Amino acid sequence: MFGGRKAEERRRDEIRMADEAADHALKALAEGDVDRARTELSAAPKKLDFADIGWKVETVAALIEIEQGKGKAAIKRLTEITARLDETSLSRDDKGYMRLFALYRAIEASKSGKAPAELRMHAEDFRFDHTLVSGRLKNRFPLKKTEPVEPAPPPIPVPPGAGDDGKGAF
Repeated sequence: MFGGRKAEERRRDEIRMADEAADHALKALAEGDVDRARTELSAAPKKLDFADIGWKVETVAALIEIEQGKGKAAIKRLTEITARLDETSLSRDDKGYMRLFALYRAIEASKSGKAPAELRMHAEDFRFDHTLVSGRLKNRFPLKKTEPVEPAPPPIPVPPGAGDDGKGAF
């Protein structure tokens, strides 16, 4: 009766810490620093409920394994995550998006270029409305790996007096 409030606060703090650790690890992965990503993710509490935030921490751990070249372990982890997504409170569209994300990463990690049948089975028979997927989820876990876009060089300035007959634009 008296400890319920403190336990709930501690649980919220653990979820917040795990969320921040996963975000920092994703940022480190985006920068190409796998060692820092592993260190950042290790700051997450060890015992997490999969339905609350554990799915996110596990997904980031799988991405780190892919970057380290541990394809089989990463694919196995992604398959387990995909199978358990129904336990989470994510929306139907978010779950579908994460299944597709796991499938794409497993294809990239496999030597043959094909994801395992178990993972394809989970991701095959679903549809989702891309517009209803959480924007935050799309930003954290993009389906396609994109290269940083370099801005185009500024246009060459027109030299003074070039094409100017002194009569104006018309």
